[in-house]
Amino acid sequence: MFSVSYFSYWRGGISIKEEFSDIIVEAPLGSRTKLTLPDGTLVWLNAGSRITYSQGFGVGNRKIELIGEGYFEVAKDTTLRFIVKAGEMEVEALGTTFNVKAYQEDRELTTTLFEGKVRTSVGKDEVILKPDESLSFDKSSRRMIVSDDLAAYARMWKDNELVFKGATMEEVAVMLDRLYNVKVRFASEKVKHYRFSGVIKNNSLDNVIELISLTAPIMYKKVGGEII
Repeated sequence: MFSVSYFSYWRGGISIKEEFSDIIVEAPLGSRTKLTLPDGTLVWLNAGSRITYSQGFGVGNRKIELIGEGYFEVAKDTTLRFIVKAGEMEVEALGTTFNVKAYQEDRELTTTLFEGKVRTSVGKDEVILKPDESLSFDKSSRRMIVSDDLAAYARMWKDNELVFKGATMEEVAVMLDRLYNVKVRFASEKVKHYRFSGVIKNNSLDNVIELISLTAPIMYKKVGGEII
């Protein structure tokens, strides 16, 4: 009788977990979102980002699917692993602060660790990062590269600061579209390939475009909802 009762209880628990629906949280284009997960983990979502997790998060698992960019301050739990699935990349953390950038249109997936330890894997390849290290995975070449020169910039977006480190104007345009929901059109193919570096703190759209035009050999004008 005890065996039958225990099995019934266990199956009941499994049935409940299987019925949990998914919860989706989004930061639309032009905005950012901060939230607290059921286990106490803090998450910041950059513009154009989305996370999906089970309604039973923190009960049987702590798994999240991410599209876009997210900054995580993970609550400690020695019984359940905290896992972020971002495209082909999977990041496993324990009591950790880290950033994951995984926009579908970007050519790279990036994980940056600030505190604690994370195990980052793509397929069978696996790397354990130390604080202030970043791992980048190139979707085309399939190469994984670990560096320590970009960590300081990886979370500045969370504090409403924009960082461009050798970004092409085409890449800048993608970022502006995400942050301000504005379309950028280039009158010249040459302009797309000009590279820009800098940190912008007062990041209203007008200020960002003006600062870029002051330091780069480009001109711009607004036409309707477009920047040319």
